[in-house]
Amino acid sequence: MKQVETSRLSIKAILFGLLLMPLCLYLVALEEMIWHSLHWTSMSLPQLSIFFLFFLVLINKAGGRFMSQEPFSQAEMLMIYTTVSATTAVTAHDNMVCMMGVIPHAYFYATPANDWANLFHRFLPDVLLVRDPDAVEYFYKGESAFWATGFYRFWIRPAIAWSFLISVLFFMLICINVILRKQWVENERLAYPIIQIPMEMTSPSQGFFRNRLMWIGFGVAGIISLVNGISFIYPKIPHFPIKEPTYNLGVLFTEEPWNAIGALPMRFYPFLIGLSFLIPLDLTFSTWFFFLFRKMERLLGAMMGWNTFPRYPFFGEQATGAMIGLCVMTLYMGRRYFWEVFKKVINLKSELDDSDEPMRYRTAVLSFIGGMIALIFYCNSLGMSRWLVPTFFGLYFMIAIALTRIRAELGPPLHAIVLVNPQVVLISAFGTRTIGAPNLTMFSLFYWFNRLNRSHPMPHQLEGFKSAEGTGASTHRLTWAMMLTLIAGVLLAFWIFPVVLYRYGASTAGELLAAGTQACNSLSGWLLNPKSPDTLGAGIIGGSAVFSIVMGWMRMRFIWFPFHPAGYILGISSGTIDVYWFALFVCWAMKLLILKHGGATAYRKVVPFFMGLVVGDFIVGTYWGLMSIIFKTPLYTTWF
Repeated sequence: MKQVETSRLSIKAILFGLLLMPLCLYLVALEEMIWHSLHWTSMSLPQLSIFFLFFLVLINKAGGRFMSQEPFSQAEMLMIYTTVSATTAVTAHDNMVCMMGVIPHAYFYATPANDWANLFHRFLPDVLLVRDPDAVEYFYKGESAFWATGFYRFWIRPAIAWSFLISVLFFMLICINVILRKQWVENERLAYPIIQIPMEMTSPSQGFFRNRLMWIGFGVAGIISLVNGISFIYPKIPHFPIKEPTYNLGVLFTEEPWNAIGALPMRFYPFLIGLSFLIPLDLTFSTWFFFLFRKMERLLGAMMGWNTFPRYPFFGEQATGAMIGLCVMTLYMGRRYFWEVFKKVINLKSELDDSDEPMRYRTAVLSFIGGMIALIFYCNSLGMSRWLVPTFFGLYFMIAIALTRIRAELGPPLHAIVLVNPQVVLISAFGTRTIGAPNLTMFSLFYWFNRLNRSHPMPHQLEGFKSAEGTGASTHRLTWAMMLTLIAGVLLAFWIFPVVLYRYGASTAGELLAAGTQACNSLSGWLLNPKSPDTLGAGIIGGSAVFSIVMGWMRMRFIWFPFHPAGYILGISSGTIDVYWFALFVCWAMKLLILKHGGATAYRKVVPFFMGLVVGDFIVGTYWGLMSIIFKTPLYTTWF
């Protein structure tokens, strides 16, 4: 049963979250955009959100000593954490930062050699882009003022147009989460490893901060980060080699065909070890197993001569198919529940009670349909074919559901799932000739929000609903708090990001440039080298989807079956699994021994130590990030 509501989410908590947004976005602009340094929003558990939550808890506890009660309840602190995390997921490095690189790129980097002006400029919708020569030039050159020069005039229309699209997508993701919430949170009782630390940090008992093992873990990670940060400034001081590239098992395989295995780095980021320990045991095994499986695919390809085939071993197609299969399997597992939801929507008698949901099921479904209709007409006005819009965004939502399921069950520390997007499926299925230049142009302009799948708002939204269920808070008010914070955050990003970019120059922003380059080069390649439907690629996508569904079915039928589609996806295509596969293996081995010899009791006793590793690494690491902003130079980073 759902816990009785014990705490309302007050207006003061919503306002506090809104007040944090300008600071968050300014920090993101400098660290993740200009210097491409500390990526403190790209982890599943956002470093910046944990930093603010840590000090909010301390301030809240101190305030309670001078007031009749603490200023914020646990539910309110978690709401602040959720709104900040979900909004920065949209505005941060892997989304709006990359979008800034797409908006002016096609005009500034057009040359007679690439012939972009004749190739696709006529297909670019002016409402989404900035094309004024001076506004574009100083965007990259810097040393200019955004407001005083009047360049802001050329950003008004793109800001409104993109803000509308982002808001509609964000709201549609909330609608999907409203439908999924009861099934995943209350019926299946998924693990949600990521929110364990915020829940413990804000627990009314404050047992987390009184736990000696937690502070030992905090101290270990904090000392490592502190010493390494000082060593970064003064290289003569020894440092802890936690992320040295020299620890690489791949050097043992130098002869053909074994050298096809590639790198097998062993790195020891404290926060990766801490978060990996929270992952369920079977899912940890599945993930590092499929990472090694990926290496064996390369080895087998070298032995059989398959490496000569373009794109072998088709990691993007494998992961895309597996994501689709995971989504299908997830919906199938909840088929009875979703049938009851459908009956509720069409006003038939249903066993479900949606009175305590973030919104009524009927409202959520009709709102989602309304959002899709709005996307169809909006994107069609930009040049995208009407038939293609629901197909494109339908695939986007399927991938989002699968990613959210991965976070809910497995909770990986990072999930940069590359080459997994609607474009891969549609181009394989139809070819570029059938899709046509105007649609391909929109594919490239939409590339920024499905490029890496690393910073995504949907998992944060559902994790917020899960934390609300644990505290008895109002999910209805949380929903509208997330929407309000998002709209404010997006509008603030269109103010803060250009101001910073015109001051420092986008030419220093590595990932921003990469996103624009990849989008335009992909479009140029599609138009210069038209492709027919890719039968092989489509077949691999379909085969991987079936393989993923079979794994899911086996897990349903046989409790001993050790493999999970989520582990397959992360092991095959994650751009960051190379960094933390060894941490997964070590944590799996430690957890296995602890559970075998000490049972669940021993496991619960040691968990605070690993949570302390995460919090200590994040807090001291954020200190170095703040120092780098003060001194205007990149310093030691927790991650990247």
